Amino acid sequence: MNVSDDLEKNQQPLVEREWSRREFLLGAGGLAVVGVGALFAKSPIANAFQSLRPQTTDQGHVRLYQGDFYFDPNHMQWRVGDQVTLHLMNQSPNRPHEMWIGRGFDTTPTEFGPIATGFHTDFWDGVHINILEAYHVSNWVTNNAIVTSQVSPHPWLVTGPGNGNFSPTLEPGGYVTWSFTVPNKPGRWMYGCFVQSYIHYDEGMRGTIDILPAKV
Repeated sequence: MNVSDDLEKNQQPLVEREWSRREFLLGAGGLAVVGVGALFAKSPIANAFQSLRPQTTDQGHVRLYQGDFYFDPNHMQWRVGDQVTLHLMNQSPNRPHEMWIGRGFDTTPTEFGPIATGFHTDFWDGVHINILEAYHVSNWVTNNAIVTSQVSPHPWLVTGPGNGNFSPTLEPGGYVTWSFTVPNKPGRWMYGCFVQSYIHYDEGMRGTIDILPAKV
Protein backbone atom coordinates (compact mmCIF):
# COMPACT_ATOMS: atom_id res chain seq x y z
CA MET A 1 0.00 0.00 0.00
CA ASN A 2 1.47 3.29 -0.96
CA VAL A 3 1.23 6.49 0.95
CA SER A 4 -1.43 7.95 -1.30
CA ASP A 5 -3.72 4.94 -0.72
CA ASP A 6 -3.28 5.29 3.04
CA LEU A 7 -4.19 8.97 2.97
CA GLU A 8 -7.22 8.24 0.83
CA LYS A 9 -8.53 5.64 3.28
CA ASN A 10 -8.04 7.79 6.37
CA GLN A 11 -9.16 11.10 4.92
CA GLN A 12 -12.62 12.08 6.20
CA PRO A 13 -14.81 14.54 4.34
CA LEU A 14 -15.14 17.96 5.96
CA VAL A 15 -18.73 18.45 7.19
CA GLU A 16 -19.96 21.82 8.40
CA ARG A 17 -21.60 21.63 11.84
CA GLU A 18 -25.33 22.08 11.58
CA TRP A 19 -27.03 24.25 14.21
CA SER A 20 -29.86 22.65 16.07
CA ARG A 21 -33.26 24.27 15.72
CA ARG A 22 -33.10 25.35 19.35
CA GLU A 23 -29.66 26.96 18.94
CA PHE A 24 -30.79 28.76 15.81
CA LEU A 25 -33.94 30.10 17.40
CA LEU A 26 -32.08 31.24 20.50
CA GLY A 27 -29.43 32.99 18.44
CA ALA A 28 -31.86 34.65 16.07
CA GLY A 29 -34.15 35.55 18.94
CA GLY A 30 -31.32 37.19 20.83
CA LEU A 31 -30.36 39.30 17.84
CA ALA A 32 -33.99 40.25 17.29
CA VAL A 33 -34.40 41.33 20.91
CA VAL A 34 -31.27 43.46 20.72
CA GLY A 35 -32.39 45.04 17.43
CA VAL A 36 -35.95 45.67 18.50
CA GLY A 37 -34.75 46.95 21.85
CA ALA A 38 -32.51 49.49 20.16
CA LEU A 39 -35.33 50.69 17.93
CA PHE A 40 -37.92 50.62 20.70
CA ALA A 41 -35.77 52.73 23.00
CA LYS A 42 -35.96 55.61 20.51
CA SER A 43 -39.59 55.24 19.48
CA PRO A 44 -42.68 57.23 20.53
CA ILE A 45 -44.04 53.96 21.94
CA ALA A 46 -41.17 53.88 24.41
CA ASN A 47 -42.03 57.41 25.44
CA ALA A 48 -45.63 56.35 25.95
CA PHE A 49 -44.59 53.48 28.19
CA GLN A 50 -42.32 55.81 30.11
CA SER A 51 -45.22 58.18 30.68
CA LEU A 52 -47.22 55.38 32.30
CA ARG A 53 -45.00 55.60 35.36
CA PRO A 54 -46.84 57.67 37.99
CA GLN A 55 -45.29 61.07 38.50
CA THR A 56 -46.36 63.82 40.84
CA THR A 57 -46.12 67.50 40.04
CA ASP A 58 -46.80 69.88 42.88
CA GLN A 59 -47.59 73.57 43.03
CA GLY A 60 -45.42 76.18 41.39
CA HIS A 61 -44.28 75.91 37.80
CA VAL A 62 -45.76 72.80 36.17
CA ARG A 63 -44.50 71.45 32.83
CA LEU A 64 -46.83 69.09 30.99
CA TYR A 65 -45.82 67.52 27.68
CA GLN A 66 -48.05 66.06 24.98
CA GLY A 67 -46.95 63.30 22.62
CA ASP A 68 -48.43 60.54 20.45
CA PHE A 69 -50.43 59.38 22.46
CA TYR A 70 -49.55 60.28 26.02
CA PHE A 71 -49.16 63.04 28.58
CA ASP A 72 -45.97 63.34 30.60
CA PRO A 73 -46.45 63.35 33.52
CA ASN A 74 -49.67 61.37 33.60
CA HIS A 75 -50.39 62.18 37.23
CA MET A 76 -50.29 65.50 39.07
CA GLN A 77 -51.14 66.69 42.55
CA TRP A 78 -52.35 70.20 43.34
CA ARG A 79 -53.75 71.78 46.49
CA VAL A 80 -56.72 74.12 46.80
CA GLY A 81 -55.45 77.70 47.00
CA ASP A 82 -52.05 76.99 45.42
CA GLN A 83 -50.75 79.37 42.77
CA VAL A 84 -49.86 77.34 39.68
CA THR A 85 -48.26 78.29 36.37
CA LEU A 86 -48.94 75.55 33.83
CA HIS A 87 -46.74 75.21 30.75
CA LEU A 88 -48.26 72.86 28.14
CA MET A 89 -46.19 71.82 25.11
CA ASN A 90 -47.06 69.59 22.15
CA GLN A 91 -43.98 67.53 21.27
CA SER A 92 -45.65 65.58 18.47
CA PRO A 93 -43.93 66.08 15.09
CA ASN A 94 -47.15 65.93 13.08
CA ARG A 95 -50.33 65.77 15.21
CA PRO A 96 -52.37 68.45 16.98
CA HIS A 97 -53.35 67.74 20.59
CA GLU A 98 -55.66 69.34 23.11
CA MET A 99 -56.12 69.22 26.87
CA TRP A 100 -59.36 68.95 28.81
CA ILE A 101 -59.70 68.59 32.58
CA GLY A 102 -62.97 67.24 33.94
CA ARG A 103 -65.08 64.44 35.35
CA GLY A 104 -67.59 62.04 33.84
CA PHE A 105 -68.20 61.75 30.12
CA ASP A 106 -70.52 63.16 27.52
CA THR A 107 -71.25 60.55 24.86
CA THR A 108 -72.67 60.38 21.38
CA PRO A 109 -74.33 57.31 19.82
CA THR A 110 -72.65 55.54 16.90
CA GLU A 111 -73.31 52.32 15.02
CA PHE A 112 -70.67 50.71 17.25
CA GLY A 113 -72.23 52.03 20.45
CA PRO A 114 -71.78 55.29 22.39
CA ILE A 115 -68.37 56.96 22.38
CA ALA A 116 -67.09 59.68 24.71
CA THR A 117 -66.83 63.14 23.21
CA GLY A 118 -65.45 64.93 26.27
CA PHE A 119 -65.79 65.37 30.01
CA HIS A 120 -69.23 66.16 31.35
CA THR A 121 -68.03 68.47 34.16
CA ASP A 122 -65.48 71.13 33.25
CA PHE A 123 -62.85 71.72 35.95
CA TRP A 124 -62.25 75.26 34.70
CA ASP A 125 -65.81 76.56 35.14
CA GLY A 126 -65.62 79.86 37.04
CA VAL A 127 -61.82 79.72 37.38
CA HIS A 128 -59.77 82.88 36.73
CA ILE A 129 -56.85 82.17 34.40
CA ASN A 130 -54.20 84.45 32.94
CA ILE A 131 -52.64 83.48 29.59
CA LEU A 132 -48.94 84.36 29.68
CA GLU A 133 -47.66 83.02 26.35
CA ALA A 134 -48.95 81.11 23.34
CA TYR A 135 -47.32 79.72 20.20
CA HIS A 136 -48.82 77.66 17.37
CA VAL A 137 -52.25 77.50 18.97
CA SER A 138 -54.98 76.11 16.72
CA ASN A 139 -57.80 77.26 19.01
CA TRP A 140 -58.46 77.75 22.69
CA VAL A 141 -62.01 77.29 23.91
CA THR A 142 -62.58 79.14 27.19
CA ASN A 143 -66.16 77.99 27.98
CA ASN A 144 -67.05 79.32 31.47
CA ALA A 145 -63.51 80.12 32.59
CA ILE A 146 -62.75 83.78 33.33
CA VAL A 147 -59.85 84.57 31.02
CA THR A 148 -57.39 87.42 30.73
CA SER A 149 -54.53 87.32 28.25
CA GLN A 150 -51.11 88.93 28.10
CA VAL A 151 -50.84 87.72 24.49
CA SER A 152 -52.23 90.00 21.80
CA PRO A 153 -53.64 89.55 19.27
CA HIS A 154 -55.25 86.21 20.05
CA PRO A 155 -57.57 85.25 17.15
CA TRP A 156 -57.42 81.62 18.28
CA LEU A 157 -59.28 82.39 21.51
CA VAL A 158 -62.87 81.08 21.38
CA THR A 159 -64.67 82.86 24.21
CA GLY A 160 -67.97 82.19 25.91
CA PRO A 161 -69.94 79.02 26.72
CA GLY A 162 -71.53 76.71 24.18
CA ASN A 163 -68.38 75.83 22.21
CA GLY A 164 -67.20 72.92 24.33
CA ASN A 165 -65.15 72.62 27.50
CA PHE A 166 -62.13 74.76 28.31
CA SER A 167 -59.42 73.30 26.09
CA PRO A 168 -56.35 74.67 24.30
CA THR A 169 -55.52 72.82 21.06
CA LEU A 170 -51.87 72.99 20.01
CA GLU A 171 -50.30 72.43 16.64
CA PRO A 172 -47.09 70.33 16.50
CA GLY A 173 -44.39 72.23 18.37
CA GLY A 174 -46.93 74.58 19.92
CA TYR A 175 -47.04 75.63 23.55
CA VAL A 176 -49.08 77.72 25.97
CA THR A 177 -48.53 78.96 29.50
CA TRP A 178 -51.21 80.15 31.88
CA SER A 179 -51.43 80.86 35.60
CA PHE A 180 -54.31 80.31 38.02
CA THR A 181 -55.24 79.64 41.62
CA VAL A 182 -56.35 76.05 42.21
CA PRO A 183 -60.11 76.27 42.83
CA ASN A 184 -61.96 74.71 45.75
CA LYS A 185 -62.75 71.53 43.84
CA PRO A 186 -61.02 68.76 45.80
CA GLY A 187 -60.91 65.15 44.70
CA ARG A 188 -59.72 63.31 41.62
CA TRP A 189 -60.00 64.88 38.19
CA MET A 190 -58.94 63.58 34.81
CA TYR A 191 -57.23 65.23 31.88
CA GLY A 192 -57.17 64.03 28.31
CA CYS A 193 -57.09 64.72 24.60
CA PHE A 194 -60.29 64.07 22.64
CA VAL A 195 -58.96 64.87 19.16
CA GLN A 196 -60.28 62.56 16.41
CA SER A 197 -63.49 61.69 18.22
CA TYR A 198 -61.98 60.13 21.36
CA ILE A 199 -59.28 58.15 19.50
CA HIS A 200 -56.38 59.97 21.18
CA TYR A 201 -57.93 59.48 24.63
CA ASP A 202 -58.64 55.82 23.96
CA GLU A 203 -55.05 55.27 22.80
CA GLY A 204 -53.80 56.37 26.22
CA MET A 205 -53.62 60.15 26.05
CA ARG A 206 -54.98 60.83 29.52
CA GLY A 207 -53.95 61.37 33.12
CA THR A 208 -55.23 62.19 36.60
CA ILE A 209 -54.98 65.14 38.97
CA ASP A 210 -55.56 64.81 42.71
CA ILE A 211 -56.76 68.09 44.19
CA LEU A 212 -55.95 68.15 47.90
CA PRO A 213 -57.96 70.22 50.40
CA ALA A 214 -56.54 73.59 51.37
CA LYS A 215 -54.06 73.67 54.21
CA VAL A 216 -55.65 74.58 57.52
